[in-house]
Amino acid sequence: MYQPDIKPAAVVRHKKFGVGKVVVRYGEDELSKVIVKFQEEGEKKLSIKHAKMEVDAPEPEPVVPPAE
Repeated sequence: MYQPDIKPAAVVRHKKFGVGKVVVRYGEDELSKVIVKFQEEGEKKLSIKHAKMEVDAPEPEPVVPPAE
C-alpha cells in the first residue's frame, strides 16, 4: 500500500517497535523504504509496503536517564 504521508519528520507507530520519527525516505512509490528512529529500538530501515505503520501517532516522550 502506497503511503505518501510517511515522510521525513512524520511520527509513526509500529506494532513491534512502538512510536518513532521518520528520519529519511527512499523512493516515492509502493516499494519505498524509510529509516525510522524509534524511542526504544533505535533506527530501523523498513519497507513502507510491509511495515504497516500508523501515521501521526503522538510524539514520543524523551528518554531521560535515571538520576544518580
